[in-house]
Amino acid sequence: MGGDTKAETKNASGEKPQNNPLSRKINKILETRLENDKDTLDALKELSTFFSDNTLRSRRNLRGEIEKRSVGISEEFVHALRDVKEAVDDIYTEVSSMNEVCVDMKHRLQATKSETRHLIHQTTSLQNQSNKLHMEEDVADAFVQNFQLTSEEVSIIKGSSRESPITQEFFATGHQKTALDVMEQMNICREAALERLYRWCQSQCRPPDPSPLLTQALAALQERPVLFNLVVDEWIVVRRGWVVRGFLDALTIGGPGGAPRPIELQAHDPLRYVGDMLAWVHQALPSEREAAQILFAKCTNMASISESVCRPLKTRIEQMIVTDQRREGRKKPVQLYKISNLLRFYHNTILQVTDAGLLVATLDELHQLSHKMFISALQSQVSHVSDRIEPPGEMLAPTPGVARTLGLLTEVVTAATIADDAQHDFKQIVSCVVDPLVNAINESASGLGAVESAVYLLNCFHQLHSTLSLLHATGEKLEMIQGQIDAQLDTLAQEQISGVCHSVGVASMYPFITNPPTTPLSQNPACQPLVIQAFMSKLDGFLAAPDHLMLPHTRLLLSSNFRRTLQQRTAEAITSVYAKLHAIVHDPNHGYSDPSSLLPRDPDTVKTLLS
Repeated sequence: MGGDTKAETKNASGEKPQNNPLSRKINKILETRLENDKDTLDALKELSTFFSDNTLRSRRNLRGEIEKRSVGISEEFVHALRDVKEAVDDIYTEVSSMNEVCVDMKHRLQATKSETRHLIHQTTSLQNQSNKLHMEEDVADAFVQNFQLTSEEVSIIKGSSRESPITQEFFATGHQKTALDVMEQMNICREAALERLYRWCQSQCRPPDPSPLLTQALAALQERPVLFNLVVDEWIVVRRGWVVRGFLDALTIGGPGGAPRPIELQAHDPLRYVGDMLAWVHQALPSEREAAQILFAKCTNMASISESVCRPLKTRIEQMIVTDQRREGRKKPVQLYKISNLLRFYHNTILQVTDAGLLVATLDELHQLSHKMFISALQSQVSHVSDRIEPPGEMLAPTPGVARTLGLLTEVVTAATIADDAQHDFKQIVSCVVDPLVNAINESASGLGAVESAVYLLNCFHQLHSTLSLLHATGEKLEMIQGQIDAQLDTLAQEQISGVCHSVGVASMYPFITNPPTTPLSQNPACQPLVIQAFMSKLDGFLAAPDHLMLPHTRLLLSSNFRRTLQQRTAEAITSVYAKLHAIVHDPNHGYSDPSSLLPRDPDTVKTLLS
């Protein structure tokens, strides 16, 4: 038996049962205790609810049935979960709506709380103010009761008529005398205080560094205009003394230790002398203005204070402008114009610092005087130079007198750098210089021939036009000079064209070319074929070297533009004459035989060669 059992436990391959996987599974199933496996029991119990037919087919379909039931259960779970989700979404919507309402209520509550806080604060403030007013009312009532008469007492004192009798009640109303006594005592104390304050303010106006309380004292003293004006006058007198003393020290002594040097040492240089004086005044005004603003607030008395320097300033500047006759030549008008611009500059600058007063009026008067003297000196200088303009030389260039006059104009105009509004002077300055200069140039050219005169005038007017253009002068004078240039160019062009026409032999033919007769022109001695052939020969020479027939004096022109203009006008005139002659020669009515041999070039070729 034992041998048979061992033989049965062996398989065909000779393996032992414990090593066979199937045997292990079977042994595991046999060894399983189902009564202890609750999950397995529950699964079998659930399986018994739908697995009733234990057949081979049912066992094969068991897995599919289980999966189908699992899918059904999952679908039921999904349906149930969808209902839960929809319910949760509804709850979320409701909660969101409630949250929005709560937020809105929170904001409204905060706004209401803020408004209520302001209202409570305002109510508290009004309550405090009301309590204060009630207290003031009680004080006022007590004051009225003690220091004013009632209506009955007033009627007793005044009486109903003049014939009303005096009664005992009339003398009982005597407490009004207390109010009058109090008022009189207060007025006496007030007047004494103001008098003391006035004397103290006067004493504080004299030292350089007054007490800081002076500003407050002057504000309190303003209710007494008489006393206040006396203090202001005292302060002005003191400040004027300091200003004029400082100005005179700057003129004669200079600064501490000799730096800066005394202004009077610059008297030999009028521009610097006047500029230093005006600069000192301009520097002194802001400190005085600041002192006035500190002490008098809105009461600016700068004009009165600055009056002290007007007399010494005016005396010295007038002496510098009027009585100094030592500077001659070009320097004097230029110096006067610089001084005039300097005075105008400081007049406008000081007017921005202080109100219009005697100082501003003095500066304006000095400016008008210096400008008038400048115009007079400029006219005298230009007249002196114009009367001495030299005759033109062989080169027909502008003479030294013209150059000196233009140099004077340039120096005067460029001196107006310090004055912003000096541009309106240019028209008058340019007229004072240009008009006499143009007349002098025309007079100096009167003894020359037509060509020499035109070349000389063109050179002079070219230099004058160039100078005015650089100085940004008025357009009116530039147009006048340009008109003079155009007139002289016309004169020179006519002379040039006439000379070229005579040189090429077309002058004799010109009247017949411009106004052809009705008879054949070939029979005219001036227009015979031989004459035209000679003209064509000379014209070929002119086309080869146009400059050789130009007037010699045109080479003396300073402007290359003028020379090009003359060449262009000459070329246009010769081209026009040639075109007319070419049309006449090729016209059969004029009887020229073989016109192509007489004038082989067409007008366009001649125009191209001359251009």
